[in-house]
Amino acid sequence: MKKIRSFSIVGVLAFLALAESLRAVPAFARQTGLECFMCHAGNQTNLNAMGRGFARSAYQMKKEDNSDSLVSGEKVGLGIPTVLNASVTLKARLDKGYDVINGKGYVLDTYDGEPLESNRGLYEIFKTSTLNLGGKVADNVGMLLELREKDSRAVFGGKVISSFKTGDAYSGVAIYSTNDYGPFSGMETYNTGLYKPLRQFENHKLTNAAQAADLGSGEATGVQAFYSGDVIFATIGAYVPMRSSDGLSVNGTALPFARLALERQFGDLNLIVGAYGIKGSLTAKNTALDSALSGLVPQATVRLKKEAYGLDLQLEGEAFSMESMLTINAVLRNKTTLDDASLMNYLVLPISQQVYGDPQDADTQATSVSFEIYPLSSLGLKVAYLYLDDKGPHTYELDKVDAKDKTAYTVGLDYSFRQNIMLTMEYSIVKPDRVDVKDYSDLLTVVTVAF
Repeated sequence: MKKIRSFSIVGVLAFLALAESLRAVPAFARQTGLECFMCHAGNQTNLNAMGRGFARSAYQMKKEDNSDSLVSGEKVGLGIPTVLNASVTLKARLDKGYDVINGKGYVLDTYDGEPLESNRGLYEIFKTSTLNLGGKVADNVGMLLELREKDSRAVFGGKVISSFKTGDAYSGVAIYSTNDYGPFSGMETYNTGLYKPLRQFENHKLTNAAQAADLGSGEATGVQAFYSGDVIFATIGAYVPMRSSDGLSVNGTALPFARLALERQFGDLNLIVGAYGIKGSLTAKNTALDSALSGLVPQATVRLKKEAYGLDLQLEGEAFSMESMLTINAVLRNKTTLDDASLMNYLVLPISQQVYGDPQDADTQATSVSFEIYPLSSLGLKVAYLYLDDKGPHTYELDKVDAKDKTAYTVGLDYSFRQNIMLTMEYSIVKPDRVDVKDYSDLLTVVTVAF
């Protein structure tokens, strides 16, 4: 254990030493010739109005001089650029929990009378680090591709966007596939957590409603059409909750979704109010939620129904003469029904018809409020509130603690050493609703470098 800890400390020091030698030239900044914070609000994970416009245009803005490009080639016409924009984002994380059992809480009296060990901390060097290729690939066409590590294997995902000027607005289509970023990955540019990379806190499960309710994350492959004007942003699409056709029957259908947001400027503040929803069903194999069992149990097809909807708000601009951002997300329902069966029917179905693997979001409601203010251009101070109400039936494992119902309070800071090097620290106090689960806390420290 001491050797692992020593190795982790050495890794962090090496990481920070590397960070001091890096330049602020991520992929999109390299293409446009602009500073990173021209498109990002405060820190590296939030977009401002200019960043939203750049994404909705299919990443079309570019500079004439491509001298900073990593890969170059000959011009081939059709508006295809002579460069390939690449960037790397590295992360080092230390997540330390106190009085945490299985990541969910401390049981005062366990089922077998045996004490359970609390979480001693999780050290992750380069966890969630990514290699990206992105930007304009042709006139009216852009892409963002990502290679990352998950569970000790390389995972590839991304999106391709085709966007056209429609008067003073943009209209287009996005095709995407992701293993972690959720159903709204194709074209979601607000910072309310519907798209996992765009959120105010690193500890997304304790600070953001869409993330805590498993609505703005997870595997998804889909297509969506969008319209983006000065006042209205609207999108409709459909997706399947996995990366490929494995687990879906040939007559399976995709889950439709929609998103609407209205923007209005009030002096130095920009207000965005939105709504979103998913409703539909598809046919899946009974092992779709636990593909490791495929071939080991009798095969059958079942119906998976999904109903989710909610409201969100984003208020950005100057407050007390300082840059600030307020986000609110209310997941009013996120319900998954398997095989049209109640929990009792589900448990007594023949083995060939049972579904293996508990649905992540059986029936969940959540609300979150996050606020960040910048007393200095390089320093952001933030607070968050989260309430999660899990109403769904689950097949509980006796050695685990179900403490999903909870209230969490979080404080944190973001400090940018340079525009591409950021330190994040967040401390959460969690109050589970169960009377036999003690309050616990979580301290997260993250160093992020993009180049």
